[in-house]
Amino acid sequence: MRKIGTLLLVLSLATAVQAQEKKSLCARMNEKDILNHMDIGVNVGTVGVGIDMAVPVGKYVRVRAGYNYMPRFTLHTDFYIETSQGGSIKNLIEKVGKIDAKLAEYGVDINSEGLREYKEKFDKFQNIEAKDYVTMGLSPNLHQFKFLVDIMPFKNKHWSFTAGFFVGPSEIGDACNLENETTLLEAINTYNNIYADYPEHGINGTYLHAIGSAKDDPFYRYGMAGFCLGTFADGDKAMMVPGEDNTVQAKMKVSKIRPYIGASYNTSLSRNKKWKLNVDAGILFLCGKPEVLVNNVYKFDASKLVLTDEGYYVSGIGVDEYDKYYGEMVRNDWNGTTEKYINCSNVQNNVDLMRDLNGIPGKVGDMVDLISKFKVYPNISVSFSYRLY
Repeated sequence: MRKIGTLLLVLSLATAVQAQEKKSLCARMNEKDILNHMDIGVNVGTVGVGIDMAVPVGKYVRVRAGYNYMPRFTLHTDFYIETSQGGSIKNLIEKVGKIDAKLAEYGVDINSEGLREYKEKFDKFQNIEAKDYVTMGLSPNLHQFKFLVDIMPFKNKHWSFTAGFFVGPSEIGDACNLENETTLLEAINTYNNIYADYPEHGINGTYLHAIGSAKDDPFYRYGMAGFCLGTFADGDKAMMVPGEDNTVQAKMKVSKIRPYIGASYNTSLSRNKKWKLNVDAGILFLCGKPEVLVNNVYKFDASKLVLTDEGYYVSGIGVDEYDKYYGEMVRNDWNGTTEKYINCSNVQNNVDLMRDLNGIPGKVGDMVDLISKFKVYPNISVSFSYRLY
């Protein structure tokens, strides 16, 4: 019985010592402002809207963590479209829409069995708005987590210097044509499909320049249609065409981790100091120029046609003295005995407008020049927080 009593006494003393040590640890943490309170809040600014929490890890150090989301909105801008020969898309569409009438003028019945599928394609050009641009919608896609450390060097703790990082998906923006532009883009794809087949087969064996004049033949005169994107590093021309779904899209990507430095001002909004106001100003480092990626880009030699003395293809595009075509999408392949047309298209995806291309014209070029300067992103935000304990 005496042993049991002694054991209970020892356990009681041990429990008391542990409680005293725990109390002492909490007291020391409270004295040094380590995790002794927590603020939660909401914020709004150039990185969007968000929520965050803050806890002290020392008298002059605070840690913040949170999440920010940029609400989706759309900016509209017009991007110019043309042909590979620099011709007007509006003129091209109007001319293609009148091909059936031109064929009838030369005695070719567009309603005949063999030409019926072409008539269906030409009909697409007769009821659309012919214009030389496509309206695109540009939208941000920015949402990210953040981890920040505030150093408060002054006794009143109003001002602090901040360092940390934001982390989120690398794709932060995209662009796509407006829905009402799909008909125009479908017409461009239809034209390019006819054009790719035209050098070898004509319109069911009929070539406009053969039965009429060269000005009546839009295919050889205009070339393929799309968005001129300047040139590749080797001098080849770059032209983007709509995708198979009759859309044109682009996306902007940056590093997933974006280091941050800045400064902030913090003050109380109530007498009990429960409500706080915090103002942040700083910059996120994007770790280099963003990427602006597009698909369906044709790469071709747009220089004047060059043939060997034997008539074999060397480079460039054009029609030789025998009306044999050498172009961006197909070219004549004469091997000395037989003749055929081969697909020579070199379509590339994930082409970076910032790094892969030079001399991008028009508004696309202006946009690329502007984005190339965005190696940092500003953060100016205001947050309101409440102290839980």
